[in-house]
Amino acid sequence: MSAVAAVAASSQTLPPLPLCAHCGLPVAGLFRLPSGPCYCCGGCALAHRLTGGASGHGQVSGLLMAVGVGAFLAMNVMMCSFVLYTRGAETDRAAGEAWVRWALLVLATPALFLLGLPFLNRGLKRLKDRSLDTDALIVIGVAAAFALSVRSVLSGGGPIYLDTAMGILLFVTIGRYLEASSRARTTDALVALVQELPSEASRVVNGLEERVSVDALRPGDVIRVRPGERIAVDGTIVDGTASVSEAEITGESVPASRGPGDHVAAGTLNQDGSLLIEARRTGPETTVARLVKLVAESRAGRYTLAPLVDRLSAAFVPFVLLVAAGTLAYWTHRAGPGEGLMNALSVLLIACPCAIGIATPLASTAAVGRAAAAGVLVRSGAVFEALARAKRVFLDKTGTLTTGILSLADVRPAQGFDRDGLLALAAALEHGSEHPVGRAICSAAGAGEKKREEKISLKVDEFRARPGQGVEGRIGGEVVRVGTAAFAGAPDASAPPGFAAAYVSCSGTFAGTLLFSDRTRPESAEAVAALRGRGLSIEVLSGDLPSRVTSFAADFPGLRAAGGLSPEGKLDVIRSSVRAGESPVMVGDGINDAPALGVASAGVTLESGTDLAREVADVTILGGDLRKLPWTIDLAHRTVRTAHLNLFWAFFYNGIGITLAVCGLLHPLFGAVAMIASSLLVVVHSQRLTRFPLPGVSA
Repeated sequence: MSAVAAVAASSQTLPPLPLCAHCGLPVAGLFRLPSGPCYCCGGCALAHRLTGGASGHGQVSGLLMAVGVGAFLAMNVMMCSFVLYTRGAETDRAAGEAWVRWALLVLATPALFLLGLPFLNRGLKRLKDRSLDTDALIVIGVAAAFALSVRSVLSGGGPIYLDTAMGILLFVTIGRYLEASSRARTTDALVALVQELPSEASRVVNGLEERVSVDALRPGDVIRVRPGERIAVDGTIVDGTASVSEAEITGESVPASRGPGDHVAAGTLNQDGSLLIEARRTGPETTVARLVKLVAESRAGRYTLAPLVDRLSAAFVPFVLLVAAGTLAYWTHRAGPGEGLMNALSVLLIACPCAIGIATPLASTAAVGRAAAAGVLVRSGAVFEALARAKRVFLDKTGTLTTGILSLADVRPAQGFDRDGLLALAAALEHGSEHPVGRAICSAAGAGEKKREEKISLKVDEFRARPGQGVEGRIGGEVVRVGTAAFAGAPDASAPPGFAAAYVSCSGTFAGTLLFSDRTRPESAEAVAALRGRGLSIEVLSGDLPSRVTSFAADFPGLRAAGGLSPEGKLDVIRSSVRAGESPVMVGDGINDAPALGVASAGVTLESGTDLAREVADVTILGGDLRKLPWTIDLAHRTVRTAHLNLFWAFFYNGIGITLAVCGLLHPLFGAVAMIASSLLVVVHSQRLTRFPLPGVSA
């Protein structure tokens, strides 16, 4: 079973597979259907499995269709409603109004069912779970508006509320479409990550190699991995040495030298050398497959505090229902069932005005636009509440607080050698190298092209690359080596904390040490200080060596740090913080950060982050300037305050309207004017966020 198939089939309690969005047939397998070949369904099936069933591209397409049809019908309903709002004193207006009323009903009914049924289904499920949210409030308000409108059409007089019902449903459905689209893009990134694994491997049996599918590999099999190939299994090297890039798994920017007895993970890249690897874990048990599953589970199981409007609705809806029931009983007893029903429906209608439906979304939308103007892309408005509640911020090191690119930090020549000469020898050997250490040496060989060419112009003969050890060649009759301490014969192989080292020898004589470091971003210190100044607890979570992480954190006063963490280790730390109610923010850029980004209350990545990190995260900072993070948190606090004031006004309006409806005094004119006035106030108040001061950094 392939990694894709294994991950997709990992859950035992998932619902039946959906219809393929491309061929329309039930997806019974990942790459083939029983009725014939279909190679377009792997992504569909994985999307279904990873997102828990009713999601993926099929749901996105359905919601997009609902939005398109609903928007078309809603525009027609609103235009027809405008005729009623602006009617004059013509003598034949009664006949004209009757025609308009029936046209409104014909246009609105299919759209209300198309857009409203999903809310009704969710509302019934929540009711079954003995909980209520804004879905219940929307269903009640829309149902009341529809019932009153139908009565008005049939009776030939009275107010029409179909445009209000349509507006609420359309606006919220658009939000659901954007959310589903975001989930689908995350699934695409997961599929792309799994598909980076090789589909075939060279299995060695009795000294002979055979190309087999990775599905056929089992623990105990031995495979050969050549330079430039990705490793297909988790296993142990039994022969050969090589530099293995593990950045996607550990975040470590320096390729690791691996030899016999060392463990290697699936998905990592063999940069040089030929390796024989004995498989320990294959298929769904490999590191990369487990990483994909962690990301999927972190998104599906993310704990988020219910939005404020949902928490208020949980108490408000039962109150409205009780008031409506009391109104029905009172007015039925006093004036008959017709009057009782009208006043009860008026209570239900006024309980769901436009102001409640748009109070939070308008504030969030304005804030999303303002953040974009500052070079901060926010996936949805719900992120602002999580950022405003945050108490802890966790930061990845490599590629987040640092540039993720090695640079030469120091040259330490041995006795008898000088700094420039040592660097010139190393640069000549590493000229044109794609190895991170080689690129750093060549880059440091000179600030300008002319100077650089002078330093690397030494002629190199008999050049050879030693996999997992270094490079060597003959320069001016001397054999020069650059690589590991053992390869260069260095007497002291210990590099200072926080640095990686390469050693140079000349004709067997140790010539010196080159120290490398991952440069700290110039704005990192200011960003960390700004976050601490806002009362947030800051901690570094890194897969890099603990000694390097500790040394790095020492440059930031009061910054706690933990190194050597696997993706699971980072995930456990974030989960503990979530359970403690700290609404943690995770900032990372790599595939190894993706599970933690997914489970954090708010995940933040940089523009330079991997595709998977950008799709899983809630916030992407363009340009990579971390100083925009504290600014975004400030914007989140302002957004939440704005939304709260919007909701206060909406519920205040509700209180007045419900009181008048109970008393039988809710005149349609008052309802229309109050609804427009309350919505206008919410719009104006929310637009103040568009003037929130931009950060003092480039966007």
